[in-house]
Amino acid sequence: MELDNQTGPPPGTTGPGRPARVPLRPIALVLALIAAATGILGLATADDGLERRSAVVAGVPVEVARPARTTGRLPGIVVAHGLGASRQLMRGFADTLARRGYAVELVDLAGHGASTERLPGTGEGPAADARLDHDLDVAVGHLRALPWVDGGRIGLLGHSMGAAAVLRYAAAHADVRATVAISQGAMAVPGSASRPRDLLLLAGGLEFPGYRDGAVAALRAAYPQGRAGVTYGDPRAGTARRAVLVGGVEHVSILFAPQTHREVVSWLDAGFGRPAARGGVGLRPVRRVASAMLLHLAAVLSFGAIASALLGRMPPPGRERRPVPLPVALGVPALAVAVALPAMAALPRNLLPLAVAGPLAGFFGVIGAAILLGLRLAGRSGGRRDGTRPATAAAAVILAAWTVLSFAVPAQLGWAHAVPVGPRVWALIPVTACAALFFGGVEALCAGYGRRAATMIHAWTTAGALAGLCLAVFLGAAPPFVLLVAPLLAALLVWQGVQAAALRAVRAPAWVTAVVGGVLLGWPLAVTMPIG
Repeated sequence: MELDNQTGPPPGTTGPGRPARVPLRPIALVLALIAAATGILGLATADDGLERRSAVVAGVPVEVARPARTTGRLPGIVVAHGLGASRQLMRGFADTLARRGYAVELVDLAGHGASTERLPGTGEGPAADARLDHDLDVAVGHLRALPWVDGGRIGLLGHSMGAAAVLRYAAAHADVRATVAISQGAMAVPGSASRPRDLLLLAGGLEFPGYRDGAVAALRAAYPQGRAGVTYGDPRAGTARRAVLVGGVEHVSILFAPQTHREVVSWLDAGFGRPAARGGVGLRPVRRVASAMLLHLAAVLSFGAIASALLGRMPPPGRERRPVPLPVALGVPALAVAVALPAMAALPRNLLPLAVAGPLAGFFGVIGAAILLGLRLAGRSGGRRDGTRPATAAAAVILAAWTVLSFAVPAQLGWAHAVPVGPRVWALIPVTACAALFFGGVEALCAGYGRRAATMIHAWTTAGALAGLCLAVFLGAAPPFVLLVAPLLAALLVWQGVQAAALRAVRAPAWVTAVVGGVLLGWPLAVTMPIG
């Protein structure tokens, strides 16, 4: 079967004997409006029944949630996120626990979210442990000092890096009444059943084995014959310990599983001597993140119409180069990934002040540069020789700004800190430039091909880059954390693929697609990866 390398008839036209096409753009716009309205409503009502306030205490950004119109002093829970996350990702626990009658303090640990402090060693090593202990100490002290919090009833909850941090902190502070560690992985846990007091350990059934084994090992440190799903010890004496493997979830989705939230509420209620919760009252673990995802979806569905309104269907360029042969279009990306792997290993990890983001950006940038160089050496550089009109440049700026807002606003409200602070502001420039170089290479491969063929080449190249990143982890060229952010990268690459197809449909210059794709991939990398 020969792949079409023509642009085909304009949308909405038919050929002889061919049925009329279903107009997809109006359908996409209607679906976008429905998704946007539903998402806005979900976020607007997410805080119903709650009071929330933010502060920066001794350089540590915190956010406290409590039930509205509450009386008396409440037990308090400090919640710590994992590596590469922020307090926004943990808001589901604040929603659940505050509606259950707790005061909940979410914290942005050093190097994350709104914090401008550096996290040593990407969260590993004695210096990182000391920094995380300091941040937890600040958060616990702030929560304990609030007049409506019972300072004698303080608990901790953490995820991943934050879970390891709260385990260490609770083991060293006997006044922490109960602790919940979610996906802390393998680490040394004291053998005493009361260090830390009343410890609940959770891990996802679909997580890497190290996380599941870590939960059971922490249980058996105090109860050698312990089994997952069974509670050992006495919560009234502070010796209770329980490990639970939550089925059907992995490292991130465990945070939004109803079973996770039920286990957390039940455990903390027992540890603080409170009556058991009835059913699923107050459980809204996915409301915020699902509403934010609907806004992201609305942005994806509406992008084609926005691009068409800004650019129209641009006239064919004066001179368009022939598409590169298909074997070249498929083979060059594979060679580019092979070049990028050793380059990633050779790049200094401290080239940028952002842990992980620097090597990731360098990897994508090297692939893009290798593709463009390979095509030039083959005498088939692809692309179109079309000048830059002022109207096109203005449209590119608007589309790039819309793309940033499409990611940043829903993320900030629902699941991630998305505003660059501190060194992230300047690091955003090289990270975005590397991402734009990558997508420029992708567009050079797709130039001249029809819609379906270009989509296939785009998918092949981006999927190959993602597979190369995973291979880099197993070869030791990239940190294991890359595997945990791979789903986010995959979602962003699919999002960019939809935008690229929409821009090709209106014959936008390749540089427009590269710029818009650069900010779509570069912005999340720059604002979410830890300062290190």
